Amino acid sequence: MTLRWLATATRRRLALAVALVLVLGVAAAAFVEVREQRAAAAAAAAADTARALARADRADDAARAVAAAESATLAAERSAHARAVEVAARAAADADLTARIAAAEPVLAASADQVADDAVRQALAAALDGARAALAARVTLPALASAGASVDGARTTVEQAHAAWRTETDAAASAAEDAAAGDQAAAPGPAAPAAPGGAPVFVTSVPTADGDGSNGHMPASAMCLIPWGTDQIGSPQYLRCDAAAALTRLNDAFRAQFGEPIAMDLTYRSYADQVAIRAYYGALAARPGTSNHGLGLALDLQEWPGVYGFGTPRYVWLVANGPAFGWSAPASVREGAAYPEYWHFEFSP
Repeated sequence: MTLRWLATATRRRLALAVALVLVLGVAAAAFVEVREQRAAAAAAAAADTARALARADRADDAARAVAAAESATLAAERSAHARAVEVAARAAADADLTARIAAAEPVLAASADQVADDAVRQALAAALDGARAALAARVTLPALASAGASVDGARTTVEQAHAAWRTETDAAASAAEDAAAGDQAAAPGPAAPAAPGGAPVFVTSVPTADGDGSNGHMPASAMCLIPWGTDQIGSPQYLRCDAAAALTRLNDAFRAQFGEPIAMDLTYRSYADQVAIRAYYGALAARPGTSNHGLGLALDLQEWPGVYGFGTPRYVWLVANGPAFGWSAPASVREGAAYPEYWHFEFSP
């Protein structure tokens, strides 16, 4: 009985031990599984965190790139705007200086030999050269403004000097005119022929052998007959010999272009004829002793506006080609001048 109970108790203990081992094994396996699951979950969380951080980094990088691009675009826009403002300011300054030069050039041309001291004209010429050089060199805007101010100042000085010269010259010419008128009254010469209606017709003067070379008193030895033309009533034309030779060459080119000679009206004018023309036309005519006609260096074309008027083919051709032969239309008689004369040309050797 006792042995049987012992055997039974032993078997029970063994069964309990096996059961305990099994339970412990299951618990251990469950523990390992849980630990592995936790490790996997931790790894997954870590991976998620890493991916989130990577995404955040990429987002930050993208944001920084966008910000950098926007900053670069803004800087480029500001630079372009500044450049546009600079270009506009440059264009305005160039245009302003060009206009100042254009306004001063006729003053310089019209005042040739018509100021008491040519130093003022030389100063204007130097200012114009400096202004043109400033435009070509694209100097700073303040430098352009300074060049323009120099041109304006020099131009004003020349205008004042020219006005003073005209006042003095007009006074002297008026006195000479009065004296010449008295001489003419004492020893009258041949009267100018009259046109229908009683208006005088002035023709080219004939130089005399005893001329002293002053304006209106050119000696015949210094003058040459134009060999190829007269005026409408057949009066011969005379110019200083170098001017006559140059006009003949210009006429050859003109004839080749238009198939006809230059139609001349007046060339040389004696002092007496200048007095007569002044008496008839008043201020529209030059003061006696001041006209380039009196030196044999000026030509008046026929006053045919449809043939030689401003803008006609013949006038345009003469203005463009005359300077190559020494003949040009002075700025003081161009279209738009105070006293425009499309028929008037002068010789400058």
